[in-house]
Amino acid sequence: MNNLDFTLICFVTFFNKKRKTPPNLTNGKYNPHLVIKGYTEYLGVTFIDGEEVVFDKEIIASALPLYEGVDYSALTEGTKFMIMEGGNIVGEGIVDEVFQHISAKELKKRLLQINKK
Repeated sequence: MNNLDFTLICFVTFFNKKRKTPPNLTNGKYNPHLVIKGYTEYLGVTFIDGEEVVFDKEIIASALPLYEGVDYSALTEGTKFMIMEGGNIVGEGIVDEVFQHISAKELKKRLLQINKK
C-alpha cells in the first residue's frame, strides 16, 4: 500500500491535557502524523470525516494518506497508532478498516467479469 488510493477507518481518542481545543476532523484541514506503536516513522494523514471530538472519548473517524512514496502498508486492520502533532502525542487510535479505492474503469471491468459468471 505505497500509493494514496485508500481510506482508513479508525477509532481514535484525543487527550485533553495535550490540546487546548478539539480538532475538527471533517473539514479536511487537520493533518497530523500517525506513528504505529513500536515504530518511529511518521505517516502523514488528513482526517476527512468523523464524529465530533470529545476529549478522552473514543470516536470513529476516517483519514487519507498524504505523501506519495511513503510506505503506508503497515496500517492494516488492528494496527494501533499514536496521533502526533510535531513531537507531541495528542491522541491514539486503532485501524478498524482499510478501503482500497478503484477507478471507474477498473470498477466497470470487475462488474463485467462478475456478470460473465
